[in-house]
Amino acid sequence: MNKDFRYVTSYIASNTTFLLRSITANGKTHTIIHDKQGKVKFAQKPIKIVRATCRIHGTTFEAAQKMAKLFFGDNRHKLPIMISIDYGNPCVFFPLFSPHSTSNIWVNLQSITNIVERGDETIITLTDMSEEVLPIHYKSFNQQYVRAMMFYKHLILNRGFHR
Repeated sequence: MNKDFRYVTSYIASNTTFLLRSITANGKTHTIIHDKQGKVKFAQKPIKIVRATCRIHGTTFEAAQKMAKLFFGDNRHKLPIMISIDYGNPCVFFPLFSPHSTSNIWVNLQSITNIVERGDETIITLTDMSEEVLPIHYKSFNQQYVRAMMFYKHLILNRGFHR
């Protein structure tokens, strides 16, 4: 991964955001933002972007989590959440690890066009045809992907959102 990404001082995620990847440099957690414009670096954790995105759209991260828990049940972790609505289309992201983990990666459900197993890793193809190698087992990734898709369909079918 190229270490010379341009820095941004703020970022709001949307359906044009593909993923938010945690990286550690000099003992501090940063975020590599991959979206339709390419990749940039943000000097804070991905959860800061997720929280700011929820806030700018009139909700909180905790409220987004609660909405997911109402659908899936209270005892689940690593739940997908809706962080915004783009022109009536719910923007659903799911964490690969604990949302607060320094190694977490948030993936936009709608950015994925293909999923491939490679040993202990998973390779996803994104809508810009780039590939990302993710440090998660294929089966675990697929379980989280399916949960995110179920939640997205629930939002579309039962919450009055229209594509």
